[in-house]
Amino acid sequence: MKNVLEVKNLTKIYQNGRGIRDISFDILAGDVYGFLGPNGAGKTTVMKIIMGLCRAQKGEVKIFGHDSTTQPERAWQHVGAMIENAVVYEYMSGYKNLLLASRFYKDVTPARIDEVLEMVDLAPFKHEKAAGYSLGMKQRLGLAAALLSKPKFMILDEPTNGLDVEGTVKVREIIIHLAREHQVTFLLSSHLIHEMQMVCNKIGIINNGQVIKEGLVADLLHNEDETLESFFIKQIREGREERAK
Repeated sequence: MKNVLEVKNLTKIYQNGRGIRDISFDILAGDVYGFLGPNGAGKTTVMKIIMGLCRAQKGEVKIFGHDSTTQPERAWQHVGAMIENAVVYEYMSGYKNLLLASRFYKDVTPARIDEVLEMVDLAPFKHEKAAGYSLGMKQRLGLAAALLSKPKFMILDEPTNGLDVEGTVKVREIIIHLAREHQVTFLLSSHLIHEMQMVCNKIGIINNGQVIKEGLVADLLHNEDETLESFFIKQIREGREERAK
């Protein structure tokens, strides 16, 4: 299987001394890769660098074999992303928000806008101004924008943030459907580790700016009683104990 994403030795240190150090990992075509870590571990920083929203001090990113620094248009051509909070213009309707977003892509038709609104359960509210949307609805609108171009690779940072149980399940169903039926590859981050276990085949655990564990979920969980949550907590606590020595 081909690498969709290659991240090598990414390093970015902020003025406060925090950041990421020598982060490396690959994502293969068809993977649903879960990026797990405590708040401030560096997950969003890595995603921002991948999408060119901030610069690394060292390292490289290749998407579909194209360097994101020297060949950005080719690298990001088939990528959809939602990083941190969804970008929503509240004075516009949901439909007009997506119509504006569609200008960044080729061949996004009004029918495609309606299709993604239906996909995220916003079709009944598409003509309402986004100012009246709940946090969860705005998050789903951001997901719809990320889906517009029928991406082959999606980067979603906390896609279920602000969603109720039904909305969370809907996002899970969308991810599973796109991965299985349309061979879309994913890089996800979330604090809902139970949800990650249900959709991800591979995970990377990041703590204090470094990847401390990575592998297939099936290989990392050694018995039927172990959950991804218990495995994650064990890795984080063992890391703290090592640093305390």
